[in-house]
Amino acid sequence: MRYIYPVRAVYSEGDVKNLSALLTKQTLQIGLKEKNLAEINGRACIVLDYGKELSGGARILTFEEGEKKTVRLRFGESVSEACAEIGEKNAGNDHSNRDFKVDLRGYSDMTFGQTGFRFLRIDTKEGAHIRLKSVVAACDTDERAEIGSFECDDERVNAVWHTAAHTLRLCLHNGYFWDGVKRDRLVWIGDLYPEFRAAHCLFGDVPETKNSLSFAREENPLPEWISNMPSYSLWWLIILHGEYRFGGDLAYVKEQLPYIRGIIDQISACVGEDGVTAYPNDFIDWPSAYAEGDPPEKPREVRHGMNFLTRIAVKKAGELLAALGESEKNCAEILRRLEKNPCPVRLLKQVAALGAWAGADVDQNVVLQGGERGMTTFMSYPVLTATAKFGGAARALSAMKNYYGAMLDLGATTFWEDFDVARAENAFRIDEMPVVGKKDVHGDYGKECYVGFRHSLCHGWSAGVIPFLTETVLGIGVDKAGCADVSVRADLGDLKYAAGTFPTPRGNIEVRHARRANGSVETRIKAPEGVIVRQEQGR
Repeated sequence: MRYIYPVRAVYSEGDVKNLSALLTKQTLQIGLKEKNLAEINGRACIVLDYGKELSGGARILTFEEGEKKTVRLRFGESVSEACAEIGEKNAGNDHSNRDFKVDLRGYSDMTFGQTGFRFLRIDTKEGAHIRLKSVVAACDTDERAEIGSFECDDERVNAVWHTAAHTLRLCLHNGYFWDGVKRDRLVWIGDLYPEFRAAHCLFGDVPETKNSLSFAREENPLPEWISNMPSYSLWWLIILHGEYRFGGDLAYVKEQLPYIRGIIDQISACVGEDGVTAYPNDFIDWPSAYAEGDPPEKPREVRHGMNFLTRIAVKKAGELLAALGESEKNCAEILRRLEKNPCPVRLLKQVAALGAWAGADVDQNVVLQGGERGMTTFMSYPVLTATAKFGGAARALSAMKNYYGAMLDLGATTFWEDFDVARAENAFRIDEMPVVGKKDVHGDYGKECYVGFRHSLCHGWSAGVIPFLTETVLGIGVDKAGCADVSVRADLGDLKYAAGTFPTPRGNIEVRHARRANGSVETRIKAPEGVIVRQEQGR
């Protein structure tokens, strides 16, 4: 455990004396002659801010307590969540207890809770008398070293990278990728693509990827779709391919061969001769799910998204089969059918971005129109990559800064399950007490599985900006399994320089790109032995 002191008291009410004691670093051992204590009498509350989102609970050092020693603890990813009643704006204890009562004991040192939080509210009852030495956050955050890095001359871009990295770190638990640290502490394989790609960029080949792939396969034996979602089985294939491309472990891929064949057969049965898919359900991401009042063409475009996602997955599966010396004939046949369907997209940016990834002919304007508007955290990697492809890196970086930067401006220290930039209008920050007349960006929005305070403000899938910056701006692309062959082609956009480190199984690749006075880009590369680097002219 690491212990973090609160950086400020956001709010207090009632008879609370010497609250500053809780903000003071003291020896974390209760004694018989403590002098610097916070004192709470009667019905009162305090709200503490630990400075950034954390994973863990609260360690409370109590000097003495009276007869009324029961206190209520409410953890929150926002101040408003920490102050909400159960059921208020969908506040609850989903997947982890964040609102409960405990008994404090005199001369005690006890730890309570295990969740994702930045804020803690403590409420006492009428007649209480409690003196506290410290209330520190007890953190179980993954502490492995970050090998990969990124920096540039734009501090907003750097802040997005570091915040995304902290988000991912909080979602690494027990050898698996969790979806979120407060809610959905599960291995949702369909959500995992941005997480494992970001992990490759930060930490190299992590065991969490194979553990999560194997867990999902074993939990969903054929002919089941993973998590009952065909798109999640498609993502399973895409992730397996990405893991092989990075780490080069063909033996692990071979272990999955019967499963790969089985999924391909199921996919084939769902693709008509006209290229129209007929899966049991269609799902790209929650913002694209149909809701009352949405345009009627939305479900059709989501189905087109399933066509694009299937193309990507089947191509990746074909490459895996070829690496194993197996026939790709079934994959080629499925692709032949899929490509008969033109799948026009006029509405959904994330679907158009998947089309660009799949190599389909899509309307560039659907991706580019509105910049950051229409982006989603889960689909940030394909959307930003497609934006750079069609409109250049400067345009993609602007959309990224406006979208992720809006969360930072609202007080985010991790990135969220979902966000729409329109929600920032007339909204108070997540580190403020509710403001009358302003919107609560945490409690007032959401749909489907993340209405109100159930909405996770630390979701690993939002880390897709990390592989985007690595792959597009630094221009590092893995072209052969095990990172044996790597290409480097910077796209600085309007940046003056960008530099970073990319971990490979053979060692670290270091790159630095700087724009010369004449506008050209100078690139310096340091690569480990055994890695072939093909340098292309940057822009």
